[in-house]
Formats: sequence, C-alpha cells, structure tokens
Amino acid sequence: MKEFFSVLEVAKMLQLSRSAVLYNIKTGKLKAMQVGKVYIISQEYLGEFLKEHKAKRKSKKVNQTSLNF
Repeated sequence: MKEFFSVLEVAKMLQLSRSAVLYNIKTGKLKAMQVGKVYIISQEYLGEFLKEHKAKRKSKKVNQTSLNF
C-alpha cells in the first residue's frame, strides 16, 4: 500500500468531494503536508482521521433520540 495519498485519492477512497477533503485539511481535522501547492496525506494521518471520524459517528448515534409515531 502507498505511504502517501493525494487529496483526490483520499476523496475517492472516502467518497467525498475534493473540496470536502481540502476543508478538513484547512480546519485541522485531517493532517496533511504541503509540498509546494499540493497537499499529501500520509497513511498514518488518514488512519487517525478515520478513527476520529468513526468515534464521533458512534457518539452521535448514542445521543440521538428516536421518535415513535
């Protein structure tokens, strides 16, 4: 497996838009390194982002209330 991924590769893997990946980088949610004008994401940083995202999704599901009609 590759050690580094481009923004476009990460977007395809996560089924997000390129701008959504860039937004997560700019807000600090996804760590990336800037090489010139291009961002690259290491496999390690991508793994950290996925773990954090997964933990947040679980906590949201627990906190949601169900509505019975």
